[in-house]
Amino acid sequence: MYFMKHLSISFFILFSLVCNLEGMGQGRKSKGQFWENVQRSTIRSPWIVGLGWNVIDDDGKPFNKLFDANKSWNVVPYPSKVSCEKVLIQGWSVEFAASYNQLKSGKTLNNDVLKSTQSFFSADINGKFSFAEFAKNLAFFDPYVLHGYGYTYRGAGKTTSAATANIGLGFNCWVYDDMIGINVQSQAKFALKSPLIKTSGNYLQHSLGIVYKFQTSESRYGQKPGRAGNKYKFFKTRGRKK
Repeated sequence: MYFMKHLSISFFILFSLVCNLEGMGQGRKSKGQFWENVQRSTIRSPWIVGLGWNVIDDDGKPFNKLFDANKSWNVVPYPSKVSCEKVLIQGWSVEFAASYNQLKSGKTLNNDVLKSTQSFFSADINGKFSFAEFAKNLAFFDPYVLHGYGYTYRGAGKTTSAATANIGLGFNCWVYDDMIGINVQSQAKFALKSPLIKTSGNYLQHSLGIVYKFQTSESRYGQKPGRAGNKYKFFKTRGRKK
């Protein structure tokens, strides 16, 4: 219930922000026209799928030795993260991601050295806001911030399973035709249990991967999406031919 309560509040805040942002620029338009444009933009905006690697840093020292890969970073040699993202409107998108990893023997887990290798799994749903519109001079660069919730399972430690609140940042570098890119992302995840900031369920997750954008084709609404996937502009309705 605690997790669902915070999830509902966050989605309400996210939805309200989207509505308010668009409402500022749609002052003279009717509400009916606004929601019609919202529907059109959402239907025609692209999907983005990703495949990559994730790193788990759960040594219990969130502000010290962030790049101590030898003792703190856990990573497997094969792709260990998948994601699926739907672009919405005004720079907003929503992403589902699932990750697998191994907490390796000899690595530090919450200030203790692991004696055996254990499994790790996480699933998250995050709202993301892109700043691509503010980096127009760098057409390939798409930075963003994120916030969301998830679930984490560890095979070791005091907190083996927990719902989490996530906050992070990242960027996409579109390297081929605004369709194929490289994604880099870092998240701080906080277990939804008391004490929130100091619980052993908190950890950092970094990821690196390849993303592919499924662009939508010409439709009955007219325009094709631009490089930002029509995050920032609603589509204009074309008049029907008689």
